[in-house]
Amino acid sequence: MTNKTVSTLIKAVTAQLSAVGIEDPAINARLLIRQAFGWSATHQLNNLSKSAPTDQLPLLESLVKRRKNREPLSYITGKAEFFKRQFSVDERVLIPRPESEQLVAQTINYVRKLGIEHPRIADIGTGSGAIAISIALEMPSAEVFATDISSEALKVAQMNAHKLGAEVEFTQGNLMGTLQGKFDLIVSNPPYIQSQVIKSLEPEVRREPRIALDGGPNGTEVISPLLEEIRKKLKPSYSAAYVEIDPPIADIALKTAQAKFSYAEVSILTDLAGL
Repeated sequence: MTNKTVSTLIKAVTAQLSAVGIEDPAINARLLIRQAFGWSATHQLNNLSKSAPTDQLPLLESLVKRRKNREPLSYITGKAEFFKRQFSVDERVLIPRPESEQLVAQTINYVRKLGIEHPRIADIGTGSGAIAISIALEMPSAEVFATDISSEALKVAQMNAHKLGAEVEFTQGNLMGTLQGKFDLIVSNPPYIQSQVIKSLEPEVRREPRIALDGGPNGTEVISPLLEEIRKKLKPSYSAAYVEIDPPIADIALKTAQAKFSYAEVSILTDLAGL
């Protein structure tokens, strides 16, 4: 990688990543170079025809090697974008996906539609804290709680809340066991992938915490008890819950929810990708 312009370096890294089947290799190459050189996108663009800084090339080589070994890009850069904000992430937490932004959007829309002035909202299995923190920042009048079974994940979530200036009460525990009182809204992105499917997922996904992915043989091993706890913790009227699921388990998840909430409207909403 020596004696190259930045533009040539981008092409060289792109070729390496493409050769091992990395999706969107050019985008990955640009982001890895920015990470190694400590550059912004603008600085990178303005220096395409200039020589790459040789003192940072060993670091870039190590980052490229990690990516070629299918380590998720967000773990390498230590960050992921969610709901217009940048969150810190590492191997302790699931990487926030754009699809999960729907949980935030639905929560905001519901609160505004009903005119709830000071909603109590809980995020179950918060991971990096992206959902709970986004809700808290978008609705400062809300009282937001977040739980996770992993103490290590909560450290990441608390760090993100501090960095972004969000007021969220984090507690460690299984599902809603540590939460007191009733809630206007409950949201969750629980583990919902069927156990037997995980081995066929992309290598990058398999590097993420299995506890945040594995929903058991039928994908509802966590969802079923979660729905039962939600039933007990929701306020009796003018309340809602939004739980992210995987399309292959949509039918069984819907039937489970309808059985537990026979008195309420239960439906499946498509995500931002139309799934």
